[in-house]
Amino acid sequence: MRFFLLPLLTFIFINSCSGSVLKERATPASVAWGGCLNQPQTAYECANVDVPLDWQDASKGTVPIYVSRYPATKLPRKGYMFYNPGGPGLSGSRFIQSQGKLLQAQLGLDWDVISWDPRGVLLSGPTIQMFNNNNNEDDDFWGQLQGLGNYNTHGNLTVAEDAQFLSVHSQRTRPETDPLYINSMSQASKFDNMTIAFNNATIQKNGDNLKYVGTCAVVRDLVYLVDSIYGEGSDVNFWGISYGTVIGVYLTQMFPERVGKVILDGVYDAEKQANLAPMKWLDQDYKGVESALIKWTEACAAGTGPTCGFASETGISTSDGILSKIKQMLDTAHRTYDGTSVTASSINDDIRHWPYEYILQIIRTQLYDQSSWSWLDRLFLKLLKSQSGTSSSFKDIELDSRFFKRGPATYGFFPEIYEYNYVNFAVYCGDTIDPQGETTQDLFTLTVQAAQSVSPNFASLTPAYSPRSFCHNWKARAVERLPQPMTKKPKNVVLVIGNVADPLTPYENAQRLASSAFLGAQARLVKFNTGGHSSFSGESDCINDVVRNYTSGNPPKDAGNEEEDVVCTLKKTAFGRPPLSWGGQVEDSASEASRTLVGMSLLISTVIGMSILMF
Repeated sequence: MRFFLLPLLTFIFINSCSGSVLKERATPASVAWGGCLNQPQTAYECANVDVPLDWQDASKGTVPIYVSRYPATKLPRKGYMFYNPGGPGLSGSRFIQSQGKLLQAQLGLDWDVISWDPRGVLLSGPTIQMFNNNNNEDDDFWGQLQGLGNYNTHGNLTVAEDAQFLSVHSQRTRPETDPLYINSMSQASKFDNMTIAFNNATIQKNGDNLKYVGTCAVVRDLVYLVDSIYGEGSDVNFWGISYGTVIGVYLTQMFPERVGKVILDGVYDAEKQANLAPMKWLDQDYKGVESALIKWTEACAAGTGPTCGFASETGISTSDGILSKIKQMLDTAHRTYDGTSVTASSINDDIRHWPYEYILQIIRTQLYDQSSWSWLDRLFLKLLKSQSGTSSSFKDIELDSRFFKRGPATYGFFPEIYEYNYVNFAVYCGDTIDPQGETTQDLFTLTVQAAQSVSPNFASLTPAYSPRSFCHNWKARAVERLPQPMTKKPKNVVLVIGNVADPLTPYENAQRLASSAFLGAQARLVKFNTGGHSSFSGESDCINDVVRNYTSGNPPKDAGNEEEDVVCTLKKTAFGRPPLSWGGQVEDSASEASRTLVGMSLLISTVIGMSILMF
């Protein structure tokens, strides 16, 4: 791929990760496989592998890394694939133990599928505790951003009364005595107090452990696991989804000679993450979600299969009309919100009491994949009926118990198989460069700019829903970081997959990574014509075939120009065949590989990468 790019970033060199360290610890560990805690009587295998707490200083001791594997069911084994499902903060062991058989079906029965709990997550050390859930600390924390007079911004923030929390755009033209100016300054101070107190409490609970959960250390752990399980110097085969693509990109730069079969799926921009202050590119978080919502309205309006209830109820038959009605309902939800606080332990079943931003965040999460698009249809119907006075209770919206439970208010609904860990704050902020004088006022200004230029519906969520908002007041940084140009070319070709309307990781991230300025000829770019997050967002025989061929040693041919190497289409949306406007040929017949995967994509997609705050 050779895409034209803007000039590369300016880089700050600090404690940069390099190749191997601690030569005295290069000897692989002896791994003792046994039963898994959650599934002791099954074919799944689990083990603890000790790794250095600090890969630069063996005197710091070791921590256990918990590994789960679903071994090949057909011998001889052909290969092995390590997975990271996203986060940071999601459990790889839970992911494998719940989805291992399906993942193996995609690659072949002669493959091991394997993952691990990254540092600070679930069963891997070091222990990180962000909140004491015994006394509802998380409820109290997030509650500070709820209620009338607090975080109740909405829309594109061009109207002053819609930006009561972020009235920054008025500062340059309004006198210091203006109420909006005073409100903005007081809210910035309040936000500072909250985030600084959170940082101080986290440091008090965790101490230096916060410095040892960064992505550089996670990559070193991955390479060590490969050495210990499959032989020293073996290729690192890895499939990273969402935040997992950051691990994958770091791998290509830290250990380019070890790169085997690597798939980066739903690409987060690892170079910007490592080299820019987080708030400087916060618009990236929301570029895709607007287009994903449009994709939903197009599929709903097309109505080629199961009826979209919202279109039927309203009688609206066009995508533009449906989108306009949704915006109207959201505006009404904002105006009529009564200040009720939504917490992890108590979610009011009357949808009229839900905060505007909470509704938006749930919408964003349900845009992740096709299996939740029909659920989103029911949510919009319920919101419509509640505002018309015909219904208000949320209880009669059926939830798929395999996938969803009511969780922390900041995440909306998320997969039941994960015990989400707020370690994402420590990883995300810890990986970034030291603050360069950024302030909360800067954060508010940049949020307003993003709302007005990039995402009129969702960008205003930034202060409450993104760890980016906390990093300028976060003191702990990882002992190793990667603030450098990421231009090394790996030994083997990397498969890069991007959805054209990904609500979390914009397609341009995949384009940028596959460009000549980065992986270049050592990348093959797959464009997936659909909404949703990552290739698991919906069924596609094309995607399955590309993956099977790639892992069998046959990557796609390099187009050798400025175009994608492969364009894949979606088999079906939640409402039937994809609209004609999405382009491409509708898939009718499945390949032999794909026939083994009936329903797989929709099942796995609901449990992948659902760390909604960020990745």
